[in-house]
Amino acid sequence: MKKILLLLSLALCTSIYAQRIVDESVSFYDIIKPLQPLDASVKTYKVVLNIPYTLTVEDVKAQSLKDFEAEKANHDNVIAQSKADYEEKLANYDIEVKQAKENYETEMKDFKELSLLERLALTEQGKKPKLKTPARPTYVEPAEPIYQEPRLADYLIFDKEALAHNMALNGYEKGEDVIFIIDMSKMEFQENGGQTFYKQPTKLTVLVNGETISEELFGDKSKFLTSSSSNTINLNRYEKDNVNKTLKSIEKHINENYGYTPVSKKITIEFPKNKKREYDDLEQAKIKAISAFRKMTKEAPKERREAAMSDIDNVKDIWVSTLDKVNYSDKKATYNANIAKSIFFNLLSVQTTLGLKDDAEETLELLQEKRIDLDFNYTEKQRITKLEDLVYKL
Repeated sequence: MKKILLLLSLALCTSIYAQRIVDESVSFYDIIKPLQPLDASVKTYKVVLNIPYTLTVEDVKAQSLKDFEAEKANHDNVIAQSKADYEEKLANYDIEVKQAKENYETEMKDFKELSLLERLALTEQGKKPKLKTPARPTYVEPAEPIYQEPRLADYLIFDKEALAHNMALNGYEKGEDVIFIIDMSKMEFQENGGQTFYKQPTKLTVLVNGETISEELFGDKSKFLTSSSSNTINLNRYEKDNVNKTLKSIEKHINENYGYTPVSKKITIEFPKNKKREYDDLEQAKIKAISAFRKMTKEAPKERREAAMSDIDNVKDIWVSTLDKVNYSDKKATYNANIAKSIFFNLLSVQTTLGLKDDAEETLELLQEKRIDLDFNYTEKQRITKLEDLVYKL
């Protein structure tokens, strides 16, 4: 009984001095910066698309109606031809029946001349001669033509203005400060050994204030399409798919090089329970950090993002200055190793999530100096290892 009371007493004492660390998560949108940032004076963009496809929905429907009218006008001829074909088959029917019987009799004669064992063997194999009389021809009159709407997906129909309008440069408004001119040629199909290959050269020209800053070529190298011959596949469908795929690829290229692309992310901020108001500074830092990240929405303007990043910098300063208060050797201290762990996790999480390479390396170096004092458990060591990997990948 005394032993149990002693253990309870020790546990109570430990709980008194152990800070309970809790956390709060928040989703936000980070911005991936371009590889080739445009001049700060560039605020707007425009996409000009030149494609060799002029076919319209109206053209296809008009041709479809024309073909239907021609089919209707020729329907009497189709019926007359079908009747003539029927009469010819009917005239040949008796001849075909007679020929089938003669063939059967010849085969049966040869069959009967075989030995008993040979006949049994052929019978078991299903090769015993059988009389195969052709079916008597029947006449079915061709049905009246019925108009069907053309399947537009099988035609090379494009609205180039809509395609160009839907291509976006992230972080910019519509205008003409930077102009992306896309010149696309028709798809070229090639056959080699029964396989089909293709290419569709497309040129991208980038103009800033009327001056060319970049010219690049896409799709100029031959690629494998299918193991079938080109005359057995729907070439229009492949070409239509490739046009859309090429434009998507160019849009991605444009944004990687010149755009500011929002990417959804999530971060977790740790902080100690503050019932006795001993950690007002850390709780206030948590509130400020969560609020800053919430400001970073997908559509957040540049000014709001800059303000949010300024708030995050202030929070990081609070965390770093709090580390100076930590007494790593005294578990009873208000700011002890347990508090330091949560701060290190916060700093590394924020810095790696936002891609702050120099800050993350500095924090990691400081953590390594205090690693023995921090005495991480197994789970915490795993977290640190993952964060280290993220730092080294920045």
